[in-house]
Order: sequence, then C-alpha cells, then structure tokens
Amino acid sequence: MSEGPPTITYGDEADEFGAATFARVCPTCGRYLTPDPLVTFDGRGQPRGETATCSRCGRVAMPFVGYL
Repeated sequence: MSEGPPTITYGDEADEFGAATFARVCPTCGRYLTPDPLVTFDGRGQPRGETATCSRCGRVAMPFVGYL
C-alpha cells in the first residue's frame, strides 16, 4: 500500500525537466479527480490553468507535486 494521495504523471523522465507529477485530489474538498489527458505549462515549467474535474467542485487545478 502506498503512502500519500494518488498521483498522475505527464511526460517521461527523458524530458528536459523530467516527468510532471500531480496529486489526483481536489485541493478544496479532497475527492479524487478526473485528470485532463493533456496539461499545458508556462515558460518556467509551471502548470497553467485548471487541469482536472472534481465531481463536487467542478474544474480545478490539481496540486503540482513537481518533476520526478
């Protein structure tokens, strides 16, 4: 059994920054999220905008864990 919230990863470790990893939990209510198939990043490598849908809160930005 793993510790912490479930995660989703975009990209792979061979990318410039590595694989972008997000926690798949709503930052407001803590429910599991339905992530978008793609996410966008700004020029500094930070995620842009809302990246998932919560069944209770609607569109939200998944908590960004970092590049792993």
